[in-house]
Order: sequence, then C-alpha cells, then structure tokens
Amino acid sequence: MMLAHQESLPRLPVPRLQETLTKYLRSLKALVDDNEYQSNDNIVKEFGQPGGMGDKLTKMIQQKAKTHDSWLHDWWMKSEYLDPRYPICVHTSPAFLFPKRSFRKKSQQIEFAAKMIIAIIEFYYKIKGEDLPVDKSGKHPVCMVQYTKLFYSCRIPGKTADSIAQCSPEPGQPEFIVVVHNNHFFAVEVAKNDQIYSREMIEQQLNCVFEKSWRPAPPIGVLTTSDRDSWFKSYDLLMKDQMSAESIEKIQKSMFMLCFDQDNSGLNNVQSHLFMDNDDGSRNASYGQMLHGGGSTKNTPNRWFDKTLQASIFIINSNGDNGLIYEHSECDGTPVMNLVDYILSRCDNITENEYKDTSSNTVAVKDLNFNVDNDTITAIKDSILKIDKLITSLNLRSLNFKDYGKNFIKSQSLSPDSFFQTAMQIAFYRIHSRMASTYESGSTRLYLLGRTETIRSASLEAKAFAEAAFSDDIEVSVKRDLLKQAIVAHKKLASEANVAQGWDRHFLGMKMAAEENLSEMPKLFTSSGFVKSFFIELSTSQVPFKHPICMSFGPVNSDCYGIGYNLLPDNILFICTTFNDSTATNLLDFAEALQLSLAEMKKILTQET
Repeated sequence: MMLAHQESLPRLPVPRLQETLTKYLRSLKALVDDNEYQSNDNIVKEFGQPGGMGDKLTKMIQQKAKTHDSWLHDWWMKSEYLDPRYPICVHTSPAFLFPKRSFRKKSQQIEFAAKMIIAIIEFYYKIKGEDLPVDKSGKHPVCMVQYTKLFYSCRIPGKTADSIAQCSPEPGQPEFIVVVHNNHFFAVEVAKNDQIYSREMIEQQLNCVFEKSWRPAPPIGVLTTSDRDSWFKSYDLLMKDQMSAESIEKIQKSMFMLCFDQDNSGLNNVQSHLFMDNDDGSRNASYGQMLHGGGSTKNTPNRWFDKTLQASIFIINSNGDNGLIYEHSECDGTPVMNLVDYILSRCDNITENEYKDTSSNTVAVKDLNFNVDNDTITAIKDSILKIDKLITSLNLRSLNFKDYGKNFIKSQSLSPDSFFQTAMQIAFYRIHSRMASTYESGSTRLYLLGRTETIRSASLEAKAFAEAAFSDDIEVSVKRDLLKQAIVAHKKLASEANVAQGWDRHFLGMKMAAEENLSEMPKLFTSSGFVKSFFIELSTSQVPFKHPICMSFGPVNSDCYGIGYNLLPDNILFICTTFNDSTATNLLDFAEALQLSLAEMKKILTQET
C-alpha cells in the first residue's frame, strides 16, 4: 500500500545549533575573503552563545516540533511559495519537454492526446487506490504524501498570500479534465465510477474541442502569469461574476489540464547565436514553449498557470512537441518524474479497444466562458506587457553533452551527481574567478512531510580543486586527488542534507521563529555572510528520468544561473537559463565552460602520470 509506512515515518529532526553554525561558517569560508569571514564569525559566535539568541530560537522550533507533524512544512510553504508576490511563470514552475512526436495530421495529434490522457488517469487511479509502490531511499521507505497532491488541486491567488485548493471528485459524478485550445477552456469528461472512458469517446470530445475553438478567444489565461498582487485583483473581479466564477471553479476542481498549442516555430529568436558543439539548440524554442508558452501572441494565454499546481499542465502542439509544466508549491521533482516516466512508457501501448464505454450516451464537452469587461481587458493588456517583457529577458539553452555520461563516472567509483556539481563549480570559477553561492535540492522525504534541504556544493574542497583544475603548474596526480576530495566532500554534504542535517532549513526555521516572536531581527540574519549565502548564483537540480528528458526552470534572481540536468548512461542533458539584462552572468560563457570542465575532469582522471 502506497501510504502503509506513513505513520511509522520519523518526524523531521531539529539539528543541533552548534553543528548548524559550524556547517554555515565552513560554507561561508568558501565564498568570502578572510576579513569578511572574521567579521561574520564574530556575529555567529555571539548568536551561538549558550543561552543566546540561537538557543532561544532553536528551542522555539523544538517546541513546535512537539505539536506538528513537521516543524518546517508550513514555514516552507509560506516563505518559499505562498507569500512571495512575483509571478509563478518562469520564476518557480519547472517544465519538462518530452521526446518529440511526428504528427502528419490532426487526427494523429488527437489520438496521441487521448492516449496520454488515459495514461495520466491510470496513474491517478494508482494513487487513489494506493497501488503505487512505496518510493525508497536505499532500503528505507519515504513519505508519499506528495503523490496525493498531484491531481484535483489548484493554487488560488490571495490578497497578501496565496492558498491551495485541494479538491475531490464528486461521488457518482463524471470525472473531468480541462482542455484548452486557442485560449478557449472546456470541461471534458474522461471517467465515471472509476471507469476510464474509451479512447474513441475521448477522441470524439477532443475533436469537438477543436471544432468549437477554431477562432481565438480573449487571452484570459495570461492573467495567471502576472505578479500575484495583480492577478489577485483580476481574480477577485472575475469571481464576482457568476459565469466567470463557475468557469474558474471548474478549472480548480478538474483532475488536470491539457493544452493544445499552436506551432511554436519562430519562438527561438534570441538564442540562435548561442549554438555550439553538443548544442541541443533545435529544441531551445520547445523548452521555452513548455516553460512559458512563448509569449502573448503564441501560447502563453493558452494556459492557467495556477492549475499547474500538482495537477500538471500537459501541452501538445501541432509540430510534435509535448511536455509538462507544474507549479511547485506542494510537490517536488520525484513524484512528477515517476508520473512522466509512466506516461512515456505506457501511452504508446494503449490500444483502441482497451477501454469500453459502459453507456452508449454521447458525452458533450462543456464550454467554460468568461465575462471579459473593460477592467478585465485592461488587466489582460497589463499582464501581456509584463509577461512578454519577462519572456524576452530570459535566455535559455539546452545542451546534450555526448562525450560521456554517468557510466564513465561510475567506472571511476565516483558519485555522478557529485561529479557534475563539481564540474559546475569549476565552470563558474573559470568565468568569475570565485565560488558561487549554490543551491542544490536534496530530498528529506525520509521524514514525514519531508520536502528538501539545500546541498551547498560550493565547498572548500571544491574551491581548492577549482583553483587548480586548469593550471599548467600543478601535477595531474595532485589535480586528481583534489578532484576526488571535492567529490567526496559533496557526497558527504548531500548525505547530510538527505537526513535533514544541512544548515539552510534550520536557519529558515530560526528566522521564521524570530519574525513571529521577536520585535527585532537578530543581527545574524542581516549580516553580509547571510545575505551573500542566500543570494543564490547557481540554482541547480537533477531529476533523474529514465527517459531522455531534462527539467528547465528560470533563474531564482537577477544574477543567477538556473541549471536543470539529467545524467544518462552515455550522455548528459542540461538546460541553462539566465536573464539577459544581468551584467553578472553570461549564458554562452557558462555553457562553454561547463563543457570544458567536464572534458578536463575526464582528462584528469584518465591521464597517466
């Protein structure tokens, strides 16, 4: 049973204060000079004195841990997702591009869509019936709650903070999805009484969607791309109109959303000068299509970005691109990865007669209409200006490094993830001559309601190797030792993070406890070291799909590289993003430096001394 181990899972531990502060200072030492380190060391010592502010805040966390399933969960949701008012499009919602399909005619596109719908519903029923196998970390079961958030959920904009609507299908009523085409939204029935409709019936409804939406509708979906304050004002206005409110509620209560997009040719007008060896540039536009829809005149309005919360938006366009985007609030990468791997393994094997309809009644799609008044038109125009500016500012390039993959790294008895993280460190150092404040997501699902802990890849060992890697004055044997030490250090940091013994979440807990209970923020949380550590310059995440898929996401701040990657047996897929108005980042230079770093690391490991 999928949830069989939930009650026996341990609660998220509260790290020991002194261990947290020691790890923080060691991480900081790789980022700052000696003088800045000393001044921050003094601040940390004061904070960590027995009976001092660190002790008091940690005790507040410990008290919360006694009465909550997770002392961190609501603070994490609040600070990371629901409170921030920036747009979720690009900034927080990751996207995945599936292998390209060949559609010679519309009927093939619709047939594939129907198969995908059936595969997704099958996965949902596995969750509903608790038939999914329990994920493991080594031999240990992990928390499976995130799977229960994948479907029938939606983010709702709020005046000061957003919320999550977790819905359930009405007993005895048909289950439905929302399909979007040409900015038109439709409720489409797909199952009833746990019986999935036949492929033929689903295809009939999808054909009906196309017939009803040949002319574009007002781009109402673009409102969901705006900053959360602006979107809340528009949402509040729409919800005061009965027709619009009923349509929005249908979207929120649907199982998931499927978007039929227009051809995305011509989207890639800013990355063409970035192509190089190993470049997967022919798909750059397609990755952008999945991440943001390409802009207001393309497919961005053909979305409801709030619905991507756990329900996922599945996108199919006429030139064969297909993929997924999901809003991050209540679900991390692994459950989505397993859903995607199931879809891709299953949908081509779904036959025409696999499901039979128990009723001969014809099912009609339901139009979801909106009252677009002058105020809404004004808000749409404002949202269009904002999202087009955001999309234009985003640089994205996808690369397929073909020289080797994780098989070679494993042959050297090294951790593939630690190897690639080290490569990113020396790539950044090669360009900027310093280390980067780095975020890598480590899973804490060993614990009840566990989410993530940050792996701080910019270690002192990584710095030592970065300083030596491209020097002609250092022996290869010395470089090899330094490389292995950096990889071992990263693996240790990753192992600590996975058992909730990193330092970031403890710092977050103390900061949130201070905000809730103190009149003045402790000096530590305004110190230069704290500010520098939390201004992330390398935001990285691996989602190890079985299929040749890679995750894309936007940078987390103006001067950041966003890097999603997948280490396959014989090649490495990675996608880099930056904002083109940043003077601190250079996408082309970093992508080239990363490939040079990977080549140099193999040379160091294999070159005879």
